[in-house]
Amino acid sequence: MFTPRACHQAALTLAAACGAAASPCALAQSTPQSPLVDQTVVTVSSRLPLAADRLAADAVVITREQLAALPADNLADALQALAGVQVSRTGGPGQPTSVFIRGASASNTLVLIDGVRVGSATLGQFDFANIGLAGIERIEVLRGPGASLHGADAVGGVVLVTTRQAAPAGLRHRASASLGSSSSSEVSAATHLAQGTWDVQLQGAHQASTGISAVRPGDRFGNYNPDADGYRRQTLQASGAWRPVAGHRIEATLLQARLFSRYDASEFAPPDFSPNPRLDFSTRTDTTASHLRYEGGAGALTWRARMGRGEEDSTSGGQLLDRYRTERQEAGAQLGWTFARGHALVAAWDQLDERVSTNNYSTPGTRENQAQTLAYTGQFGAVQVQLDGREDRNSVYGNHRTGRSGMRWALGPDTALRLLAATTFRAPSFNELYFPGFGVPTLKPESGRSLEAGVLHKVGTAQWQASLWRNRVRDLIAYAADPALCPKSSAYAFGCAANIGQAELKGLTVEAQWPQGAMPGVPGVPGVSGARGVPTWRVGYDGVDARDDKGQTLPRRARHQWRVQSQHTLAGWQLASAWLWQSQRREGGVALRDGTRLDLQAVRPLGPWMPGMHDWSLRLAVLNALDRDIEPARDYQAPRRQFTVGLRWEGR
Repeated sequence: MFTPRACHQAALTLAAACGAAASPCALAQSTPQSPLVDQTVVTVSSRLPLAADRLAADAVVITREQLAALPADNLADALQALAGVQVSRTGGPGQPTSVFIRGASASNTLVLIDGVRVGSATLGQFDFANIGLAGIERIEVLRGPGASLHGADAVGGVVLVTTRQAAPAGLRHRASASLGSSSSSEVSAATHLAQGTWDVQLQGAHQASTGISAVRPGDRFGNYNPDADGYRRQTLQASGAWRPVAGHRIEATLLQARLFSRYDASEFAPPDFSPNPRLDFSTRTDTTASHLRYEGGAGALTWRARMGRGEEDSTSGGQLLDRYRTERQEAGAQLGWTFARGHALVAAWDQLDERVSTNNYSTPGTRENQAQTLAYTGQFGAVQVQLDGREDRNSVYGNHRTGRSGMRWALGPDTALRLLAATTFRAPSFNELYFPGFGVPTLKPESGRSLEAGVLHKVGTAQWQASLWRNRVRDLIAYAADPALCPKSSAYAFGCAANIGQAELKGLTVEAQWPQGAMPGVPGVPGVSGARGVPTWRVGYDGVDARDDKGQTLPRRARHQWRVQSQHTLAGWQLASAWLWQSQRREGGVALRDGTRLDLQAVRPLGPWMPGMHDWSLRLAVLNALDRDIEPARDYQAPRRQFTVGLRWEGR
């Protein structure tokens, strides 16, 4: 049944889709390493690794050490602080959460967990509330299009979440527990074992909070209910790897997460169909991502083969329940050939089968996609060239070819320039194709073209980079209220999904990081030094101008966003802060409330205080320390000031 919850989620998806693509291009087989960090990258999905000094993409790597040092309690806020994305959330923690990369809609962000595509194929996007931070090894964010590597939906960017793997050697354990405001709690435990040619890891986590009312009083739809809309989330992760002989590795991973959350809405039940907001509305979402991969090599050749499965099963409502289930089966193979020093070719084949089931309408069964990718990376003196192309052949929306070309030019040991160009596309979701009275099976995918230029520079131990980008999207999929734009049928008396209009997304990103005292004009502080592996200061500015073809700014996008993080030690405490400021965001002609947020954290190893407790640490955190009234989406509210205290243990 099409309840207000489903209707509301579809409306949010359509509103966000009004900014369909975003930015630049990348290299033949790389995506995630921050250009500010000199270390080898592990590429998104199954493409070859590429060193950071050869990377033409605008990409960021977030390590687990950075996550531990950041005062954030959820994945989306961590991405906003460290990768400059913008976040939209319909309430507090545990409520549906979307990420906009470079002004693109949530449907234009591809999310992978251990290389497996995840998210709802009916809504056409991933809910970042479905998984927590516990158990994440690293996050790789490609800011810009990746369709020529990953196919549909990698328009605004790609987010690859890699879960924790086994320790390098021996047996290790870790555990943590915390309590906080709104009766929030978190418990996690993990065991890692490496023995000979085998590595095994197992982890479980539980988060919960009574929360606050997701909707503000006096909302436009009359959905406000004063009860608290809390959540609880359980996560189980497992991984194992076997190296039968040198140069060969077989790896398997599994993630299972269950999120239960309450929300405010109204239900229009028979016989009078009058709105009833007093029911207890809730959503239960089960997310699964599993994969099996083999990789090996001999001489100049490397090869990989993989199988993966992703599933999202969501049931929501009050008395009338909606259920949407997405199943994905994946397979792929890749061959890499380094035929000369600094020159490599990659050929890859990928198969994706998507199946959707729901109690609201009938679907045509499986949507199948086959793709071939060819990528080249080469170095000519100070110039690094990257080219890649892909052809997708889909059983529903036909064939699409995409490509990217990039160049990185080292002007010296401390300065580099980047130029990139790319084409992209977004596939229509199952709701946009088949939902009764809305979906149109003949919809075309959105298509985009993007350009980007960037500069990177080092001054001693300080580093900065800037990227200027533009992305134009055609055949934008949005709601058309005029029945004349719909198929001739009484089912579309109130409009339909249609390819209407265009969008232009453009902007500027500037980032800098430096240790204390390394920035000219900024003196060092006696007794204060950067935490190990984490820059003392990190500053970022994200300018986004996202408009439709009528010149209207796309909803929930801030034109300007500043973010500042600091980490240092003082008197044995590891101190961290994260400050975010956004300019005015608008939705439905209304300016959303304050976009300023300050989070603080202090971590203290207990060994110096308590003999025998050297494996323990104390964590104190204050979220929204300024007690701001923040409106993450129109008529929704975020928690005010929150306190957390916790203990962490790691040992053998």
